[in-house]
Amino acid sequence: MISTTRFIIYCGVAIIIGQHHQHLSTATAHTLSDRPKLTYGTAWKKDDTAKLVNRAIHAGFRHIDTACQPRHYNERGVGDGWTSAAKELNLQRSDIWIQTKFSGINAHDPNNVPYDKNAPLEDRV
Repeated sequence: MISTTRFIIYCGVAIIIGQHHQHLSTATAHTLSDRPKLTYGTAWKKDDTAKLVNRAIHAGFRHIDTACQPRHYNERGVGDGWTSAAKELNLQRSDIWIQTKFSGINAHDPNNVPYDKNAPLEDRV
């Protein structure tokens, strides 16, 4: 199943307010019902991403939202923040949901595309 979610942003935090599920034939490591209901959104955090993700995890967030879109997201910062929080709190990778998204070529700053724009789609995703 995949969930389409409606949420609001409050103080930089995405708060889920409703869900609609569709069935897919792909397997996932977890079921959607396992997913934490409160999400920490990482858009527009820039160089503060690692510090803020670390703080969010310390505050109890276990669902982190990011995207493969350097114009608005810093995925390396998400990874660095998660890694440092996991060490400090003795968490395992299975303790957290990290959600990312793929954006097509037109969504990126042409000078900062995070993949080879001439590669086949299967290699870009």
